[in-house]
Amino acid sequence: MADLFDVIADPTRRELLRALLEQTEAADGTGEASVGELVSRLSLSQPTVSKHLKTLREFSIVSVREQGQHRYYRLEPAQLEPIAEWLGAFVKPVVAAAEPVAAETMAVAAATPTHPLSPRLRATAVRLGAATAGVAGRFRRTR
Repeated sequence: MADLFDVIADPTRRELLRALLEQTEAADGTGEASVGELVSRLSLSQPTVSKHLKTLREFSIVSVREQGQHRYYRLEPAQLEPIAEWLGAFVKPVVAAAEPVAAETMAVAAATPTHPLSPRLRATAVRLGAATAGVAGRFRRTR
């Protein structure tokens, strides 16, 4: 059984989440995108997009609205709050040290509970952070 971190660990699913987030912020106001729109936008195959959307749907990270033969997907950001809370525990010390941080980082830190993480969770966080940094670095180099 995968957990929420496993779900967002996949780079293709993160691309889909980003595309749906951008759609939410778009001027049309619907916040929805069809599979075809996501295929075109991300240059991925339709089966790949559908497979990953199914996983995101199973975790309620996206919702789907059916209209005839079309399906329109929408991001459900509230489902990602546990990740923001978990990461916030690592951001709080940076904010508390008065190091320069983005406004979004300040918001995450403010919403984070102040309980300490267990050693096991802290080790997992370090591995996750290292993996994320590596992926981000490779992504920047390919742009």
